[in-house]
Amino acid sequence: MRIAVISDIHANLPAFEAVLNHLDALAPDVVVVGGDVINRGAQPLEVLDSVLDRVRHHGWRILKGNHEDYVLKASRGTAHLAAWEREVCAHTVWTARRIADRLPEIAAWPDMLEVKAPDGSSLACYHASKTGNRAGLYRFMEDHEIESHLDSAGSAWCVGHTHVPFIRRVRDRLVVNAGAVGMPFDGIPDASMALVEWTPAGWEAEIIRIPYDRALTMEAFHRTGYIRDGGLMVRLIVHELETASPMLGKWHVRYEKSVASGAMTLAESVELMLEKPD
Repeated sequence: MRIAVISDIHANLPAFEAVLNHLDALAPDVVVVGGDVINRGAQPLEVLDSVLDRVRHHGWRILKGNHEDYVLKASRGTAHLAAWEREVCAHTVWTARRIADRLPEIAAWPDMLEVKAPDGSSLACYHASKTGNRAGLYRFMEDHEIESHLDSAGSAWCVGHTHVPFIRRVRDRLVVNAGAVGMPFDGIPDASMALVEWTPAGWEAEIIRIPYDRALTMEAFHRTGYIRDGGLMVRLIVHELETASPMLGKWHVRYEKSVASGAMTLAESVELMLEKPD
């Protein structure tokens, strides 16, 4: 029994189409989409509709990630936010407007699902972990840290969220991070996915990397108006795409408090982030 897990597509249609072609050739028994289908990218409607077609007609299973939650929240309005906060989430509002009629369906996506194996064991899938869709698992964590984010569900685990793939054993469990289809953060720009396999001998997994044409993704950033209308944070998202390394999270750690206090403008903080990304 082979289970393909893809996560963190982030509205990157060229990356998703490359992975889709690979999945069609691979023909796994089950495909799980681990959340963050939308946001942080220029083609949310096209990616979402393609994924939903597979859910409806090919039996794919899907989870809700933190970026779905961000879009749902943004769709309820941002007038109550400070001006700098509205600018920070402008790209999320941009996304929400393009998929407005799909939002009720997205809101109903589950936070966890299990795929049962023939022997009754199961693969438990979350976007990040059981402790929340922003509580990610990293390869550098100690076993006890990872265990604190696990529960009794599942004989094996597969997650996403951190955009950095890994496979490891924690006691008697296989723990897999599928990485990101649309925005890897391990310095390798190729799309990432996991293939988890059950055999009578137990659970095994591999990470598969799939190259795609990033120039097409950048062209969509311009053609759709995402760069023009998505706000200042899109400049950091472009850098993430170009370097396969994180920027938005680092910005929140380094500069959010200073911008919130008025010590610097958002534009100044973005410039500083781009000048010294590491």
